[in-house]
Amino acid sequence: MNIFCQKFISQGHFLLDKIISYVNNPHVKKFRRPQPSDSLFPYTDSHETYVQLRRTHDAIHRHVSKKLKKWGLSVPKYGVLVRVYDHKQLPISYLSTQIFRGNSNMTTLINRLEKDGLVCRSNGDKDRRVKMIRLTPKGIRLAPKVIKEYRSFQQQMMDCLSHREKIELLALLKRLKDSL
Repeated sequence: MNIFCQKFISQGHFLLDKIISYVNNPHVKKFRRPQPSDSLFPYTDSHETYVQLRRTHDAIHRHVSKKLKKWGLSVPKYGVLVRVYDHKQLPISYLSTQIFRGNSNMTTLINRLEKDGLVCRSNGDKDRRVKMIRLTPKGIRLAPKVIKEYRSFQQQMMDCLSHREKIELLALLKRLKDSL
């Protein structure tokens, strides 16, 4: 078992089976001291699942951010880099939907990537109001290296789950997303 998995297993924040068995355990509430907020609405397994999901997301984000820092990238910068690499050029508005950032945040992000020499802007061919983002030669050289290493890292990170568990987790997350 890799170090990443061991770390999260020991913290109790990652494995789907651990989370499911924890929230389905009727004795969970006996290990948790009552809080003042419980008088407003009872504490439930739904709340605990949400908390564990957030903690897992935050832990993964911190771990991923450390890995990308070596390349001078953040998670959003990586998202722009990989999408523009895949499509040659993209409008800023489309990129913002793909990496879950608002248009105002995208402008700041693109400014930073331009300052780093990784992307450049140009006007759209059909509509000059549309700003298109392309990789610079430096960005084109960096992207394949980062993508290859990052995807290998993602694979290692998820190796603590079996194929069946990954499929089950994907289905559960999709069901949760679709219910919103």
